[in-house]
Amino acid sequence: MKARFLNRWVLLLLIFSVTFLGCNNDDDMSVLTDPIGDNNGGGDDDGGGPQSGTQGEITLYRVSGNDIQKIRDYQVSGQDIAYQNDVARHQQLWGFTKDVVPVAHRNKMNEFMIYNGSVTGSAGYVVQTKQDLSTWQMGLAINFADDQNELLYTIIHEFGHILTLNDTQIDASVGSGSCSNYFPGEGCAKTDSYINKMHSLYWADIWEEFQNAQNDESAHQAFYVKYQDRFVTNYAATNPGEDIAEVFATFVTRNNRPAGNTIAEKKILLMYDYPELVQLREYIRENLGSNRGRARSILPSPGSWKKANTLGNAKSSHCGHKH
Repeated sequence: MKARFLNRWVLLLLIFSVTFLGCNNDDDMSVLTDPIGDNNGGGDDDGGGPQSGTQGEITLYRVSGNDIQKIRDYQVSGQDIAYQNDVARHQQLWGFTKDVVPVAHRNKMNEFMIYNGSVTGSAGYVVQTKQDLSTWQMGLAINFADDQNELLYTIIHEFGHILTLNDTQIDASVGSGSCSNYFPGEGCAKTDSYINKMHSLYWADIWEEFQNAQNDESAHQAFYVKYQDRFVTNYAATNPGEDIAEVFATFVTRNNRPAGNTIAEKKILLMYDYPELVQLREYIRENLGSNRGRARSILPSPGSWKKANTLGNAKSSHCGHKH
């Protein structure tokens, strides 16, 4: 689930090539496109009336702290008209997102898209809105949001992409030829970044084998079977970008700290080495737990999404991480 820069003047159509890094697109979705960057106006007063979306776009919002402000409604028809008019549901989805993403991290998420996931078969995605990776758009599929367990897991996973691919982690100005660290696609991973650490510890020794398997689905599947104790879900073996997003989601949703008997468990333990990630885990678990005036916890279980047991396209770029 990752994304490439959408130029202010160019409508980039990124086709569902899945992974979160290097333009990560999650396997079940292509990138929603919109000329984001021209966010100086609200509603449809930004250049000639309502726009037609090509990837199920319904309503785009600007993120401002605790609130979202409408940038535009897209031209829609059929059931999408009802989805567009259901502003209360938009706000509910934003409320769940706030439960996962603390306000201090929302400066990295400047846009929030409501869309119909039937076009791409995805429940959520993230895509960068600036080339330097400093800001991102998160999208949630309103028609796939009835399964609250999967919805919340999707938000956590997508937030994991923003967390591990933003400009504090990746240098977008460094190309692959000049990168001496892991290169996810969006830029060069910084030496002390979360993804570079995980790659150097748990991917470097099998990296050549993984790259040789990328072009063949059966070879990729054989790669996963051989190294399945390294991955928290099948989908995590898609590539390092999806791996770290799945590890983060498992780290957050798993109740107990693992013993570290497998590499998959060691990856989770790696998250515990960072106090700021432990703090994020506590924030999310507290907000989704039963101690927030809820009758029961709404914290999803690890790997609780429809493609957890499938393998994504290893070669797909992380552009537009779709879930």
